[in-house]
Amino acid sequence: MKKIILSMVVALLVTTTQAQQENRQNNQSEQLKNLQEIEELTDLRAKDQRFVALYNANPNANFGFLPFTLGREFAGLGNEEKMKFYADIASKSATDGKGNPIAKESIYASMAMGMVQINPDAAALYLKYGVNESKASLDKMLTEASPNENLLQRAKNNYFSVLSSYLYALLNGTNAEKAFALAKETYDNYKQDPKADDRLKKSLERVYTHALVKTKRYSEALPLLEAGIKEGETSKSTLDNLKTAYLEVKGSNADYATYEAKLLATQKQTLKDEIAKMAINQVAYNFQLKDLHGNIVNLSDYKGKVVVLDFWATWCGPCKASFPAMQKAVNKYKKDSNVQFLFLHTWEKGGGDPTQNAEKYITDNNYSFKVLMDLRDPKTNASAVASAFKVSGIPAKFIIDPKGNIRFTTSGFSADEDKAVEELSNMIEFAKKG
Repeated sequence: MKKIILSMVVALLVTTTQAQQENRQNNQSEQLKNLQEIEELTDLRAKDQRFVALYNANPNANFGFLPFTLGREFAGLGNEEKMKFYADIASKSATDGKGNPIAKESIYASMAMGMVQINPDAAALYLKYGVNESKASLDKMLTEASPNENLLQRAKNNYFSVLSSYLYALLNGTNAEKAFALAKETYDNYKQDPKADDRLKKSLERVYTHALVKTKRYSEALPLLEAGIKEGETSKSTLDNLKTAYLEVKGSNADYATYEAKLLATQKQTLKDEIAKMAINQVAYNFQLKDLHGNIVNLSDYKGKVVVLDFWATWCGPCKASFPAMQKAVNKYKKDSNVQFLFLHTWEKGGGDPTQNAEKYITDNNYSFKVLMDLRDPKTNASAVASAFKVSGIPAKFIIDPKGNIRFTTSGFSADEDKAVEELSNMIEFAKKG
């Protein structure tokens, strides 16, 4: 009898444990679904309302990266109160690459980068902490006998990124002279470093040049602006600074239009030359995928055309940030029957149907993209085409020539939309030649 009772108790415990596990899994699945639905909304106020309701119902839940994203969006509107609200939530679960908690002030600094334009003085206060923290972290790593090169580069990138945002905040606010002094000191020191990273040096040079213009040191700014334009700078702020500096140095009656046209012509030729150096020649994997409507598409269907592949996902912020520029490129070539753009949704995660999620995002944002679904294999959990193209991060783009060979690969995105379109256009035109 005791054995029977014991067996019943064990069976009950097992059943209860299984029920608890199933309940936890269901809750996690529901949480992922809720978070993805919020992320897919296009109206920030609606996102905020949905998230606050979800947070109030379960304040101890893990909300992933969403609080950070929402905090950055509110920071971009200059809403300091909402930025701090989401930063506080993000700080509850945020950890670094080693699993260590990330300080709340560090999250404030990261979010405050979005406030640099609209609320610069407030942004500068938060970013000052980020500058000090990232500098201390970099200095500590530099004292190590054999620092990990990847981690060291990441630390340098982080420090100069936060420093640049801090300087821009000072320049846009009420501390332009302070920003100039710090920018000049940092730039001069970095130029003398034999191990200086050219990309970081250029980034510092842009900030320093902007500081020169902002503090009316036009004769010093003009040659730096000219060099930047020739090397590919196309942002509106750079061109505005160029015009201001040129007319201040040469006089208000100087022929600025001819001067700018010559610089931009040099820039275009320089960009073409740089693009040509980037060219490769590898046979592209001939994949077969379904589009959003279930139609089968083969890469070989476009033999004889230049094909631009763009690997993306609805959860990928940089992917979505690159889409306005990609839409400009699609529009530019929409009448060119020899060029085809294919947007491959890959590495799906979260709840819901990935095809429906992708279609909803494209439709809601009025993009005229041809989307193919590179779904995960249920057995391997891999997206086959992304694996075949050895994609290591998204967004990733591949430009394929009419013979079916990959001629260019790019990753990430440029905040300068016009420059991004110009670079992609040069790659397409180069690939047309086979």
